[in-house]
Amino acid sequence: MRDHETQPGQEGSPDQTQKLVLPLTSEAPQRTQKISLPAGTAGQTQTPHPPAPSRSRGWKLSLVLGGLIVLGGVVFLVSSRGPALQPPATRAAAPEAEVPAAARAYLDQAKAGDANAMRMLGAMYYYGLDVPPNREKGLSWYRKAAEAGSEVARTELSRLEAVGK
Repeated sequence: MRDHETQPGQEGSPDQTQKLVLPLTSEAPQRTQKISLPAGTAGQTQTPHPPAPSRSRGWKLSLVLGGLIVLGGVVFLVSSRGPALQPPATRAAAPEAEVPAAARAYLDQAKAGDANAMRMLGAMYYYGLDVPPNREKGLSWYRKAAEAGSEVARTELSRLEAVGK
């Protein structure tokens, strides 16, 4: 035999390399790991824990739940609107029925004789503040307030009549 060859069971020199031949199998090599077990568990078999569920479905679930919430909100808003077309209610043409809600409180006070409320109604109607603009109705309320003793209404009435002429 030659000097550099070794026989099985004999150790070669440290600078020599040996070729490791692995058996050809279709299975992947099995890895083993030594685990230290607590006292009293010798010989018991441990079952592996199932793998944690994939988080790839988490965003899909969130998306579906969010979509359902939005859809529910849309259905609620559409259904709460009531019938789309309502026939106009026929009412008697009473002047008090035509008073907008914004002017209702001032109208009640003006009927009780409050000159400031009369002046406010005059300003609201003359300038169209929260009510449809109506200069004639505004001037009428200014006149009523001036007759009731409001000095501010008298001054504004004279200014508005001067501008209107």
